[in-house]
Amino acid sequence: MRDMVNAFDGLAHLKVLPLGQDQLRYALSGLSRQGMVAVPCLEKDVCQALVQLVDALPFHPARLVAGSSMNPVFQDFQLCYDVPVTHALWDFAESLGRLFQAALSSDSLIEPQTAFRFNDLIVQRYTAGCRGISPHRDHVRYRVVVAILVLSGDGEFCICQDRSGQAAVEIPAGPGDLVLMRAPGLRDAGSRPLHLLRNVTRCRRTVGLRYDVEKSAGGIK
Repeated sequence: MRDMVNAFDGLAHLKVLPLGQDQLRYALSGLSRQGMVAVPCLEKDVCQALVQLVDALPFHPARLVAGSSMNPVFQDFQLCYDVPVTHALWDFAESLGRLFQAALSSDSLIEPQTAFRFNDLIVQRYTAGCRGISPHRDHVRYRVVVAILVLSGDGEFCICQDRSGQAAVEIPAGPGDLVLMRAPGLRDAGSRPLHLLRNVTRCRRTVGLRYDVEKSAGGIK
């Protein structure tokens, strides 16, 4: 495991990221209109190696039903929310966060005093044939932008109009792509988008990167 982590020291450098600042700025500026977009982020071989890293994490089944009694969210996947602080994913999150900070600041997409950084990670694994997750919004404590890195698999990741999934529109994103979703604190962000995942036929692994304003400003966890 240590050799594998050492092999990913390169994740601390943006050389592994085909995603450029101009491309990211353009994508972020469009979130106020579209709610969600996907951009290329990692090369496929990096994704394949990252799959080995994340599969070594301790996963557990998600609660079958989350949310409230009025707005239940049905979940069928595995997750790891306790990514060790020494894990290579945190180096990647820090490097990617710096790119986001530069893009957000250059176009004044956030208030200057906003201390944006990816301080929250969640790794999710959706097995073939699972039900995915029903329409929901991410928690209001996640601010500015939520990023979801697709490492493997398939599935329809959709934005929709209501909790029944009405007028669902797929946001195409395959391994190596980064899905960006608007959140409170982004300029002209509007409402948090409702979204869902369905029709997984090959094991889908994703890494969610978020800025949680309720977490201590002094640490990543």
